[in-house]
Amino acid sequence: MTRPLWLAPTRLVVATLAAISIVAGFGLASAVWPPASSPTSTASAPAVHYENLSIILNPANGAPQYTPANFTLVEGYNIVTITDYDSPGAWAGCGCVVSGTVGGTETVNGTPMHVVPNTNVAHTFSSPQLNLNVLVPGGGAVVSFEVYVLPGTYTWLCMAPCGADGYTGFPMDTPGYMTGTISVVAS
Repeated sequence: MTRPLWLAPTRLVVATLAAISIVAGFGLASAVWPPASSPTSTASAPAVHYENLSIILNPANGAPQYTPANFTLVEGYNIVTITDYDSPGAWAGCGCVVSGTVGGTETVNGTPMHVVPNTNVAHTFSSPQLNLNVLVPGGGAVVSFEVYVLPGTYTWLCMAPCGADGYTGFPMDTPGYMTGTISVVAS
């Protein structure tokens, strides 16, 4: 029977670790597995809270609108999901770099990204107070990101030019549409 070529290096690594652990006198399990003080269950891992947002077209006026625009997060780690039902957009002036999220990434339709192509950025979810910048493609895209927040009240806004006058005017500067507040409560 022919054995796969990758098996020989794997055995070499395991044998080397075993030899080192025997010489050092602490056993292979101690050399390979994390120490007993490491979290081993979700019960001891940090709590994570979830918030779901949508970008819809307001039925009364056709303007894009985050819903809810004002919401509450809990102190600590939060996973925010945004589903964008607005049309795809292209933002030529966008640097499109994600910031302020855990790991400096967001997930777009299941794909982790640090930089989002500007050819399909319809909106952003940005908070200068949190150094947060998340890019949101249109056309039904689902974006998720993890953020760590402390108690307080923070303003968020869309920085992509989606207003009547591009960067200003309705709905860009209208609370409840492309700007709102995040209230973070103590856990």
